[in-house]
Amino acid sequence: DLNEREKHILTERRLTDDPKTLEELSQVYGVSRERVRQIEVRAFEKLQKAMMRLAGERRLITA
Repeated sequence: DLNEREKHILTERRLTDDPKTLEELSQVYGVSRERVRQIEVRAFEKLQKAMMRLAGERRLITA
């Protein structure tokens, strides 16, 4: 599960037509650009794992 900060960063960086910069988000959260990047990467990895888990469950159901 993604926490609110992870959801917000992932949404603002990857799911909008006008993505926010690392700098903009670093100012929102009071952390460095690098920390925002790390949070984004971790959140994206969590999302990928969840999608893989769902895909695996669907294969088991339809098999």
